[in-house]
Amino acid sequence: MEFENVREVEVTAVNGRVRIEGWENDHVEVNYTLHGDVEVEVEQVGKKLVVKERLIGKKLLGFIPKPSEGWAEIELRLPKGTAVNFRNVNGELEAREVALRKASTVNGRINLENCEAQELSTVNGRIRAHLSVAGPLKASTVNGELEITIEELEGDVEASCVNGNIVLRLTDFCDARIRAKSVNGDVRFIGIDPDDPVVGEGTFEVGVSTVNDDVMIELI
Repeated sequence: MEFENVREVEVTAVNGRVRIEGWENDHVEVNYTLHGDVEVEVEQVGKKLVVKERLIGKKLLGFIPKPSEGWAEIELRLPKGTAVNFRNVNGELEAREVALRKASTVNGRINLENCEAQELSTVNGRIRAHLSVAGPLKASTVNGELEITIEELEGDVEASCVNGNIVLRLTDFCDARIRAKSVNGDVRFIGIDPDDPVVGEGTFEVGVSTVNDDVMIELI
C-alpha cells in the first residue's frame, strides 16, 4: 500500500515485529504479513498515517473469550524526516534513518540505526540506538540494557536504567557536560576526564544514571 502527503506516522502494535526505514521517495509504503488471529488496520487522516495491529479474540463454547496468539510482521518505508510515534507490547522495533518522536515497548526491544529520537523507553527490554543527531532526548529502560551512540548533540540528554547497564558513546561533535551516577554499581569513563567530564565546549547537559548496574561513557 502506498500513501501520499504523509507528514506524521503513528504505529501501535501488540506482539508485532515492526521494521521502519527512511528513504528518498516522497510517499509511504506499508507492507505486512499476518501470523494467526491478527489484523492490521491502516488509515490516513489528513497528513497523518495510522497503522494499528489488532488481535482477534476467539470464543470458546460461544461466550468465553480466548486470547489470540497472533502477530504481524509490519514494514514501513517513509520519507526521511517524517515524524514517527511508535508503541508496542510484546514486540520489537527495528528502525533505520527514521525521525522518532517517541518509541516505547513493553516486553520487547528497540534497535535504531542512524536515527533521530526524542523519547525512548522499554520495560523488560533493551535499547540499542545509533543516533546521528540527538537532543533533547530522554531514554530509559526497566530490566533492560541501554546502549546509545550519539554522533552530534543539539540538546540535553537524560538516560536512566533500573536493573540494567548503560553504555553511552559520544563523538567529538557532542558538546556535552556529563553527570553520571550509579546506585549499587560502577561508573567508568573512557577517553574523558572523570574529574571534569566535559566533551567539546560542554554546551549541553548529559545526565546518566542507573540502579543496580554499571555506567560506561566513552569518547569515540
